[in-house]
Amino acid sequence: MIVRKLIGGFAAAMVLAISTSAVAHHGWSWAEDEQIEMTGTIQSISFAPPHPSLVVEIDGKVWDVELGNPNQTQRAGFVEGEAEIGDEVVILGHRSLDESKLVIKAVRITIDGQNYDLYPQLIENR
Repeated sequence: MIVRKLIGGFAAAMVLAISTSAVAHHGWSWAEDEQIEMTGTIQSISFAPPHPSLVVEIDGKVWDVELGNPNQTQRAGFVEGEAEIGDEVVILGHRSLDESKLVIKAVRITIDGQNYDLYPQLIENR
């Protein structure tokens, strides 16, 4: 009986450790903790899996903007036709820890005054 409980507890701990590690790796571990806001011009838009994305020119530099997964992005209301190349976009998110990479994970994008909250639970009060 005690052995079963120990094995069960160990198995549960392993599942938790693996799932936490997978979420951290796939989700946010590569990004800074601090949220920043950036404004730029959309150069391209992709709704292809695994993550819809934007390419945005900001202060003469080209940034990759990772959005939520396709379903999450759609639930936020950001679907094809909501933005066009050349539109101004405000990005609230977390940039890459590696400053040589111009990549930001967006929690919110704003286009023409319309907010698309990709990760509403992560948006810091501004």
